[in-house]
Amino acid sequence: MDPVIRHWIDLWDYLDGNFWHVWQWAAQSLTPAQVGWQPDPKVASIGWNLQHLGEMLDYYLAHVFACGPAVCPGDLVTMRSGGVDDGRFTDLVAIAEYHKQVRPAYRRFLASLTAADFVRVLRHAGNRPLTVAWAVGHIAEHESYHLGKVTLLRNLLPR
Repeated sequence: MDPVIRHWIDLWDYLDGNFWHVWQWAAQSLTPAQVGWQPDPKVASIGWNLQHLGEMLDYYLAHVFACGPAVCPGDLVTMRSGGVDDGRFTDLVAIAEYHKQVRPAYRRFLASLTAADFVRVLRHAGNRPLTVAWAVGHIAEHESYHLGKVTLLRNLLPR
C-alpha cells in the first residue's frame, strides 16, 4: 500500500467504526418509528441519514470513481438534489445489509489508490478541478457530518 494512502485508510477505518457503533446503538435502542422520526418534515431522520451514507458510497464508487455498477441499481433516493425524507428508511437491518456491501468496497478502492491517483482530475467545477483527493476528503467529511446529524437526532428524540 502506498504510504500516502495509509493515513486515509486509518481515517476510513475510524469513520467506519463510528458508523457501526452508531448503527449498533440504533439497532439496540430504537423502534422503527424512532429510526424514522423527524423533528420537522424538512429534517432527515436517523434512518435517512444512515441510508444516505450507503447511497453516497454507492454513487461515488459507481459514478465518480467508475469502479463498476452500483450495488443498488436505479434511483438512489437520498442522493436526489433537494430531496426530502419521506419516512421510508426505518429498517436498520436492510440499511446494514446495504452498508456491508458498499463500505468494504469503498475501503478496497481506497487501499488500491496511489499518491499519483490522488492528483487525477475527475471533473471540473467551474474553474476548480475536482480530484480523487478532493472526492476522498469529501466522503470523509460527509461521513462525519451525517453521523453528527444522527447524534443530534438521538439527543432530540422524544423520551
